[in-house]
Amino acid sequence: MQDPRIAMTIPNGLNLHSDFLYRGGFPMDNLRIAIFLALFAVSSQAPAQLFPEPEPDRALKLKASGSVMHDSNLFRLSDAVDAQTIIGTSDKSDNIYSLGAGGSYEFQASRQKFLLEASIDDHKYQQFDQLDYVGYDARGEWKWQVGNFWDGTLGTGHRRYLGGFANVQNDIKDLIDQDRLYASANYHLNSRVRLTLDLSQYDARHGADSQKPYDNNTDNAAFTVNWVTPAENTVGLQYRNSRASFPNRQTVAGTQVDNAYREDELNVVSTWRISGVSNFQARIGYTQRNYGESSSRDYSGTTWRLTYNWQPTGKLAFDLSTWREIAEFQNVDANYVQITGVSFGPTWSLTSKIAVQGKATYQSDKFLGNPGIVSGLPARSDTERIYQIGLLWTPVRRTTLDLSLERGERTSNQALFSYDYSTLMATVAYAF
Repeated sequence: MQDPRIAMTIPNGLNLHSDFLYRGGFPMDNLRIAIFLALFAVSSQAPAQLFPEPEPDRALKLKASGSVMHDSNLFRLSDAVDAQTIIGTSDKSDNIYSLGAGGSYEFQASRQKFLLEASIDDHKYQQFDQLDYVGYDARGEWKWQVGNFWDGTLGTGHRRYLGGFANVQNDIKDLIDQDRLYASANYHLNSRVRLTLDLSQYDARHGADSQKPYDNNTDNAAFTVNWVTPAENTVGLQYRNSRASFPNRQTVAGTQVDNAYREDELNVVSTWRISGVSNFQARIGYTQRNYGESSSRDYSGTTWRLTYNWQPTGKLAFDLSTWREIAEFQNVDANYVQITGVSFGPTWSLTSKIAVQGKATYQSDKFLGNPGIVSGLPARSDTERIYQIGLLWTPVRRTTLDLSLERGERTSNQALFSYDYSTLMATVAYAF
């Protein structure tokens, strides 16, 4: 399965917690369109599954939803700044209303499975209505199998959404378009050894002129050798390579900076079901990033992501995760951020129709890769804490009501980047 980090980048202006981007490769519009149309042509012969349904035999899945959210500090402004000067009002809060629809369609012919899925959401802001936008996400995928030893995926996708404000900290409407083309192949050498090749190309384009330097194109490749037990537990060795280019050079103190890099990573990976009620996923490795223009910005170090899931009873479950990863963040004194964090999330099913879920996250962010042009600035270091609690209620069949409360704060050694916020959100969805 493809490493989700291959599809993650966090340019300046995106929330480090929730804005995960497809990462770009070279322009492939004609190829992407051809693949998507081919998938649609084959899939139009029958249907698919996108949303959990009590009727799994129904191929066509549709869903409609509506939500309202109150955000106490939409632009993530520090108390040390004058909000009136930056956003034109002292009121930093807003209410956001959203209406959405989506669906999926799946067709299976022998061992081949084809999937189309898409969603669209209309977002309206009560106070800062200049931010109103329509976002969407579409994907087509072919899950292929040849004989008993070869299988994999081939897919393409496109997504549009509004960039976050955690690092822009200003009233900037930045609509981001992300394109993705990906493929994978698994070869079962024998009953115990599986070889996997993952390839992907990503393209991310920013709508706001001030964010154009963060447009990026990235090619990724990962090769994994896994030892597979009869219980489908796996332990393997993975090599990953990533090459990123930024078509628009970044201007720092009047100097044009090329942020292109090559990243190599060697990992030990494992998915292990410890017992019938617990499982463990792990990736531990060494990451090395090299910048061709300035080696002083290079990075090397240990990275990891570990997740443990435990369900001691049929109604109670716990998730514990820890990670250290690097992601893009471009600024005058940084080019990427090293993120080290831990999270804990319990889930409790009160009844067959009501579940409560919580999550606490602690994260340390170190901003690295100084281009060396602007001197005298201390290396930025942030600490983030996020607390979430949600209630999921299914009052009637196919209808869900989701209520969630989130409280977050960021403290930084640079005062203007510290902030706190709270959000309250209610979502109702109907699947049919």
